Amino acid sequence: MRKMNVLAKAVSRATVAASPVVMAFALASPAQAQLEEVVVTAQRVSASLQDTPIAITAFSSDSLEQIGAFNATDIGEYAPNVTIVPTFGSAGNIRTSIRGVSTGEPSLTIDPKVGMYIDGAYIARNAGAVFDIVDIERVEILRGPQGTLWGKNTTGGAINIITKKPAGEFAFKQALTFGSFGEFRSQTSVDTPTAAGVSAKISYMLKDYDGWATNRNPEGEKDLGSVDTDAYRIALRWEASDNFMADYSYDNSDIEAVPMPLQITHMGPGATDPSIIGSFNLQTSVFSGGYNPLAQMLSVVEPKKRVERFDLDGNSKENTEVTGHNLTLQWDTDVMQIKSITAYRDYESSLPGNDLDGGAWQTSDGVAIPMFHASNNKEQDQFSQEFQFIGSAFGDKLDYVAGLFYFEEEGKEINPWNAMFYVPGTPVLLGGLGAAAGAWYSMENESKAAYGQMKYYINEQWDVTLGLRYTEDDKEVTLLDEDPRLDGPHTAKDNWDEFTTDLIVGYQLNDDISFYGKRAEGYNAGVFSIGALNHMDYTDFTVFDIPADPEETVSWEVGMKSEWLDKSLRFNLAVFYNDNENLQITEFVEGVRTVRNSGENTTKGFEVDFVALLPANFSVEGSYGYRKTDFDGDNGRADGKSTGAVSLVYNLPMDWAYLDARFDTTYTDAENFSSSPYGNSESRTLFNARVGLSEIMLGDAGSMRVALWGKNLSDEEYKVYGADLGVNQGLGYAGNSFGAPRSYGVDFIYEY
Repeated sequence: MRKMNVLAKAVSRATVAASPVVMAFALASPAQAQLEEVVVTAQRVSASLQDTPIAITAFSSDSLEQIGAFNATDIGEYAPNVTIVPTFGSAGNIRTSIRGVSTGEPSLTIDPKVGMYIDGAYIARNAGAVFDIVDIERVEILRGPQGTLWGKNTTGGAINIITKKPAGEFAFKQALTFGSFGEFRSQTSVDTPTAAGVSAKISYMLKDYDGWATNRNPEGEKDLGSVDTDAYRIALRWEASDNFMADYSYDNSDIEAVPMPLQITHMGPGATDPSIIGSFNLQTSVFSGGYNPLAQMLSVVEPKKRVERFDLDGNSKENTEVTGHNLTLQWDTDVMQIKSITAYRDYESSLPGNDLDGGAWQTSDGVAIPMFHASNNKEQDQFSQEFQFIGSAFGDKLDYVAGLFYFEEEGKEINPWNAMFYVPGTPVLLGGLGAAAGAWYSMENESKAAYGQMKYYINEQWDVTLGLRYTEDDKEVTLLDEDPRLDGPHTAKDNWDEFTTDLIVGYQLNDDISFYGKRAEGYNAGVFSIGALNHMDYTDFTVFDIPADPEETVSWEVGMKSEWLDKSLRFNLAVFYNDNENLQITEFVEGVRTVRNSGENTTKGFEVDFVALLPANFSVEGSYGYRKTDFDGDNGRADGKSTGAVSLVYNLPMDWAYLDARFDTTYTDAENFSSSPYGNSESRTLFNARVGLSEIMLGDAGSMRVALWGKNLSDEEYKVYGADLGVNQGLGYAGNSFGAPRSYGVDFIYEY
C-alpha cells in the first residue's frame, strides 16, 4: 500500500530532517545527485514532508547553522508568509505572524496566535528565549490554524522545536562564534555512552553581544540591545526495554539584557499646534509659560534612517531566568503506541527601567519629564500534561492519533508607567505628574482538551483525514491592590468552549506528486483588557469585566507536494483562504492598552517552496508567499503583503574537505502592527553570505569546520516593529525599533 511505501522511505533514511530551504545532496556525480528525504512530526508521527498535507517549512540543525539562525527571529525570513521580529520593551519578546495572524502583546493575559512547542510541550510565555536552549535538532513552522493536534488551539500556526536526544555513545562538540559588536558565542555538548540502558547529553551555551546602539546618557545603560546569556541543558534517555523508553530534560537560561530603544519616527500635531489641548501644553506649574516638552521630541524624530546613538535617562538591564522540565514516556504495545508528555516551566524577569520616549526631556527649570518610562516585574509558571494514543487499524487502512491535553498557568505582572498621556475631554494626566497608569495584576488560566484524528486510505491514490477537538478554557484576572488607583483587588473571570475540526482529502498522482484539499478551524479564547479602567471613576470596572470575544478562523487550503527530474527538483505549493471572525487586536486608546474585537476579515494568498540541484555542484533554494487581507466594514481597507527568499548554494568536494558557499537574499514587505498608519514597517531586502570549509578530517582526533559570514551586507536601514502612542488621536508620538546594521563573523566547530 502507499502508506507502507511512505513509511519505508522515511525509515530507510536518517530521521534527522533536512530543511527544504537548505538541502544536502549526494555529490558522487551530477547524475546521481538527489534531494534527501525530509522527515517531520507535524502530525505527531514521523512522516515524509512530501506526504504530509500541511504547509510546512522545516529547518535542520545544519540548516540553522548555515543561515546563521541563533535566535527565533532569524528563521522567519526564510519561510513564506511568516515574519518573526523582536519587539521593544523587553529583550525576550517576539512577534510572530503567519498568514497575517499575529500578536506582539507581551501581557500575560493574552495568548499568542502562533503556538510554540519544545519536544511536544506548549510554551505559553517568553518565546524569544526558547532558542537559547542548545542542541536543536530541527524546527518546523506549521502555517495555518492548528485546531486539532497541537496543545493550545491557535489561529495562526505553530512552531515546533525538536531537541537532539542522547546519541548513546561518546561524542563531543565545541562551536565558537566571533562577530561584530562584540558578539561571542560558545556552545559545548557532550554525549555519554549508554550504561544500564541510560545515556545522557549535557550542553552549555554562553552568549555575549554588546548591541549596535549606544546610550550617551550616564543615567542609563550604555550598550543598548546588549545580551549576556548563560544556558545549559541536561537530557537523559532510558531505554528500559525494546518497547519502553523515557526521555527527561532540564533546561535553564539566565539572561541579562538591555532592550532595544524605541526610535521616534512620528509626532502628533500637538507638538507644534498650541490650539490642540493636550498634556504637553496644559498651563500647570510644571509646564509653566506654555512650555511644551513634546516639542523637544521633534529634535530626535527620524522617520527613515536608523539611529545608533541615543540620550536615554531611564533604561536599565533586564534580568530573566527561564527553567523547564520535560518528561516523555513512550510505550510501544502490540496494539498502539502510548505516549505521555509532562512539562513544567518557570519564568521570571525584572526590568527596573525602560525608556520609551526617545530621549531625556526636561522643563525649562530642569525638572525631568518622563514622557514614557516604565518598569516591569513579571513571573509565570505553567504545567501541562498530554497523553497520546497512536496506532493503525483495519489492516493498516486506518491511521489514528488520539489524545487528552491539560494545561494550567499562573502569573503576576507589576508594570507601572511614568508617562504623559492626556485623556481628551478631561483634565486627567495618566502617569508621571497625574493619575497612575500601568498594569498591576495576577492571572490564572486553565485549558483542557480531547482530540482525535483519523486518516483512512481509500485506495492506492485517495485518502481522507478527519480531525476533531473539544477545548475548554477558563481564565481569571485580578487587578491587584498594589495599583494605587484601587482600594482593593478586583477579579474578573470567564470560560469558553469550542469544537474545532479538520478535514483533509489527499490524492497521490504517482510516487513523486501528490495533492491535498483541506478545511481547518482554529480558535483563541477570550481576553481581558487589564488596563481598561474608567479614568474618571476607578470603581467602574464595566469595560474590564467584559472580555473580548474568542477569535475564530476557518481556513480553506489546496496544495501540491512534488518532486521532478529524478528528485533533483522539489516544488511545493499551497493556496489558502482564511475567514477570520472577532480578531483580537491590542491598541492604545486614550492612553490605555486595550484589547478589542476588530470584526471580521478574510485573507487569501499562496505559498511556494522549492529547491533545485544544478550542474557543477550548485543548487538554488527559495520560497515566496503572498497574502491579502480584506477588512469588512472598514471602508474597504485591504492589507497586502509578500515575503520571499532565494539562496544560491555551492558545495565542492576536495581531497581533504568540502568547500561550502551560499548567498541569501530575503524580502519582507511593509507590515502593519495596528490599524493606525503610524509605527508600521516598510519593505526591506536583505543580503547574507557564508563561505567555509567543512569535514576537515583530523585523523583519529575528529573533524572541524570553519566559516566566514556576513549579514545585511548592503547595510539596509529597516524597521522591524513599531507602535502608535497617540499620533492617530492627534496627540503623542509613534516609534519603531530598527534591524541590526551590517555585521561579520567567523564560526569554528569541532566534533569528535
